[in-house]
Amino acid sequence: MYKKYILYLFFLLAAVPVLAQTVAVNGTVRIQGTRDPYAQAKVYFERSHITVFTDERGNFSTAEITSGEETVSISGENIQLKRLAIFVPASGVLALGEIAVQPNIDIENPQPLMMAADDMLDDDNESAGQNISAKVILSNDVYLNKVAFQLSPFRFRVRGYQNIYEQKYINGVHFNDQLRGVFNFASIGAINDLTRNGDDDNYMTASTFAFGSIGGTENINMRASTYAKGFKATGTYTNRNYYSRGMLSYSTGLQDNGWAFTALIGGRYADKGNVEGTFYENFSYAFSVEKQFKQGQHSLSFVTFGSPVRRGQQSASFQEVYDLLDNNLYNPNWGYQNGEVRNSRVVTAYDPTAILSHIWKIDANTRLTTGVSLHYGKYANTALNWYDGPDPRPDYYRYLPSYQTEQTTKDYYTNLWTSNKTSFTQINWDNMYLANKLEEKLNDGAAIYMLEKRHSDLLESGFNSTLNKTINEHAKLTAGIAAKGTQSQQYKTVDDLLGASYVLDIDKFSERDFAGNNQVSQNDLLNPNAKAYKGDIFGYRFNINIRSANAWIQNEYSYDKVDFYYGTQLSYTQFDRVGYMKNGRNPNNSYGKGQSHEFLDYGVKGGLTYKINGRHMFTGNINYMTKAPLVNDAYISPRINDRTTDDLESSKIFSTDLSYIFSMPRLNGRLSVFQTNFNDLIDRFSYYHDSQRTFVNHALRDISQVNRGVELGLSYKIDNNWTLDLAATKAEYYYKNNPMGILNSENGQINNEMETVYLKNSYVGGMPQTVGTFGVRYFYDYWFLGANINYSGDYYIDQAPLRRLASNYITVNPADIELFDAYKSLTTQEKYDNYYTVDLSIGKIIYLKNRNSINVNIAVNNLLNDTNIRTGGYEQGRLDLSYPNKFLSKYYYMQGTNCFINVNYKFK
Repeated sequence: MYKKYILYLFFLLAAVPVLAQTVAVNGTVRIQGTRDPYAQAKVYFERSHITVFTDERGNFSTAEITSGEETVSISGENIQLKRLAIFVPASGVLALGEIAVQPNIDIENPQPLMMAADDMLDDDNESAGQNISAKVILSNDVYLNKVAFQLSPFRFRVRGYQNIYEQKYINGVHFNDQLRGVFNFASIGAINDLTRNGDDDNYMTASTFAFGSIGGTENINMRASTYAKGFKATGTYTNRNYYSRGMLSYSTGLQDNGWAFTALIGGRYADKGNVEGTFYENFSYAFSVEKQFKQGQHSLSFVTFGSPVRRGQQSASFQEVYDLLDNNLYNPNWGYQNGEVRNSRVVTAYDPTAILSHIWKIDANTRLTTGVSLHYGKYANTALNWYDGPDPRPDYYRYLPSYQTEQTTKDYYTNLWTSNKTSFTQINWDNMYLANKLEEKLNDGAAIYMLEKRHSDLLESGFNSTLNKTINEHAKLTAGIAAKGTQSQQYKTVDDLLGASYVLDIDKFSERDFAGNNQVSQNDLLNPNAKAYKGDIFGYRFNINIRSANAWIQNEYSYDKVDFYYGTQLSYTQFDRVGYMKNGRNPNNSYGKGQSHEFLDYGVKGGLTYKINGRHMFTGNINYMTKAPLVNDAYISPRINDRTTDDLESSKIFSTDLSYIFSMPRLNGRLSVFQTNFNDLIDRFSYYHDSQRTFVNHALRDISQVNRGVELGLSYKIDNNWTLDLAATKAEYYYKNNPMGILNSENGQINNEMETVYLKNSYVGGMPQTVGTFGVRYFYDYWFLGANINYSGDYYIDQAPLRRLASNYITVNPADIELFDAYKSLTTQEKYDNYYTVDLSIGKIIYLKNRNSINVNIAVNNLLNDTNIRTGGYEQGRLDLSYPNKFLSKYYYMQGTNCFINVNYKFK
């Protein structure tokens, strides 16, 4: 009951007014040299904690500033941060006039090639490869600005938070999907020039458009009136997963009749990526239109965009394979077919999106922003499947020399690998076609080998409405409501029969383990022994329906020495599964509508800033929230049944941080300590169980995790030309308990086997926990030069729960040294080496006649990297004590030195 009283108290406090006088401040931001107006500059009044943005003519104004000394910071895309010290009078209007800002180089550091794990079941896990968000572009935070760009190749995560804790909005509408909890960055690929405007909130702080999240919140502004009038052409070359990118956009700006239009077309392409066997084909488009009524009192905008893509993937492999081939960028996914490279893991994705948004400026101090969205994401990933034939994957561990027991056999496989014959080291498409053709002659033509396509489509609609109210010079009220509906459609189809006539729709593992039981092996009892042809659905088909709603309110107060805020949120989530196949292993809970799951969650937050003076301050934030489980983790084996973990409940998150922030004429920065406690988390691992010889789903529940550490960001301006930057983190992300594991196999042989998994005091893998970057920047006469040295340390591998089951170690006798050491090798968490890289960049802005300009920049990354830097990996689900140090983990390596050349041409 006490929780309810706390919520009621927050709602009551959130509307307490304090009457006082306000002072108006206005000005115009222009580019130095050309005097062009700069639209969508972020103008931040540091003492008052007030943020406004310039309009299409570069103008800004606010009537919310208190009298006294104030510092104004101006930031935005491709301009250098500018800070002004001003004095605000006790009454009247303060006109700052024209404020000139210096252009900055348009260096978009190339994003690292983040590939998903080679998990045969996790075909829709794009989030594993997503980088840190571009939300920091507009941030004034020294630390976040530096680590996001410089450290993303190491798969660094700010404060160790997963992407689900970073929230993304577009035109005020929430866009993290409800299945995986992440934003689909692929949906805005190659439309970068239209996604740079916006507002962001670092970590869980006060927000103008959302309740917020511990990983930060960003609102991308794609309204047509926010783009400056003119054309912009962008051309890019890089030697990464694509080698060329182009964009062409045009904006009318806000016209006298209140209309504004913006359009863009773009794309990315590589017929052969830097990793062998990969390719990239992408076309993108965006269109935005806006109409303002009654001198801007009302604004109605519509935006639509899409970025269809087709790309070949890379997969991780064993270190033994990399060593045999002397190639840490080896990719086992491809092989030659009729002399042409063919990749077995091809992703096709398209997420067309439409957003309708309305802004109503009710009065000078009140604004209501309302928006609705609709998008239909289609995602598919191909993969090999086989029945009653040898494993076609070239790096299958039984094909490696170290697996062999006889020396002659070992030498035979060693010679095959070191000869680098692609018929052995890569996928042999010809052999698979030949096996299928022989089967057709000898029997009835059922496929031994085939290529399947696993679909994960998402239809989602959203609604958000946010009220911003300035009560007086000290108090602001922000409140919002939201609703979202999602339908996830999961199924697989026959992509290529590889010369066979059809594929028999049965489970090969069930047929083997339940010989003679024809029912158990059926994937669909409603269509037994079905023959699937090219394009047919087979294997599994189900929908997940998700509905949610939330309401939140927040109040902010600002005084001479102290600022504080507090807020609360209530949310409701409901989801269920609808199966369209009656699975033979689960005939009673696989077909039709399943159990409905409902969750009522809440969150509270608060923060305090104490200002020693205008240049030194302390800030503290604290929040507690419950969060409904992600649907993607809640179901144990959603492809074959409706089962979830027992007593499914919301996770609990408690987070706090304390910071010292300083801003002096030459030196500014932040020093922070933070800790976040996660409780009652759930997770699901899908892998091939080697001893059971079947795919399994291993769900973990009641996970407790701690993320804590120290952050430091510094920027020192030596003079008008030279600047030094430093950003570093020392942190610990570890498991606090031994969670319960629930194991289920897809062949029906293992059902709800519950057993403790020993994770306590082991580290959360998949990211470095100690990082740093030191940089030097030089600017003169619109020449820009930069150099950074980057460091990554305390990077641990992702763990396999199967290797840490309690039963594995009950009979282990420490006196048996050989066996004890074997088990120790299975449970010791691998730590990667510490690494350094160097990045260099150079650029120049050239101003032409008629205010046109060309911006050229070149970046060279990872100069100290000769492809020996591990940037990811995962443990295998294997407990073969005969080979305790082999075949246990697969790895990804960072690509070597890469070049990035970007040219922008802006013309009126």
